Amino acid sequence: MKVYSAGLSPFAARVRLAIYACGLPVEVADPPAGGLKSPEFLAINPIGKIPALVLDDGSVIPESDTIVEYLADAFPESGLKPAAPYAAAQARLIARVVELYVMTPGAALFGQMSPKGRDEAVVANAFAALEKGLEHLNRYLPESGLAAGDRVTLADCAVVPVLMFVGVFGQVFGKGDLLAAHPRVAAYWSRAQGDASVRKVLGEMQEGLAAARAR
Repeated sequence: MKVYSAGLSPFAARVRLAIYACGLPVEVADPPAGGLKSPEFLAINPIGKIPALVLDDGSVIPESDTIVEYLADAFPESGLKPAAPYAAAQARLIARVVELYVMTPGAALFGQMSPKGRDEAVVANAFAALEKGLEHLNRYLPESGLAAGDRVTLADCAVVPVLMFVGVFGQVFGKGDLLAAHPRVAAYWSRAQGDASVRKVLGEMQEGLAAARAR
């Protein structure tokens, strides 16, 4: 299997964390030289986005959440999806909360990163929604361990890349540590970075961020 990925993308990072944490037999590859809208890549994923997982028979699965769910089902021994039904539901819930209530308002900030042309009303609304999302996440993250147990699960794969960008937003917009007011999220973030696979993914994202800034 092969997954088309890019270092900075939080969606691609979600899949890479699953692969690294569980040692899955999936090759991580850059998109074709022509880019995501090239005929070569559109033949792989007509949506024109990463990640895209190519199975051994040539079938393609797009969308990060679907890919991680597939990997959890294909490799049940990986622990990506907790075995107990309630624990599995909690993992899915945490992933869903971070997608809907943290990543969604955060996405509005990507277009406001440059002070030139920044719309302060858009920024204010996005940070208000982001703060509410972090409150929700703070409610559901546990007081110990990772997001849904002692090993990386599909919940961590969703949360880790998003929290990396929350840190970036705090720096870029002069908001400081956005996690400080959310003790469970802050404590989780500290614990998660003790995992080698998390550190590897965050390092790749930082490299991608540095390259983007250089451009």
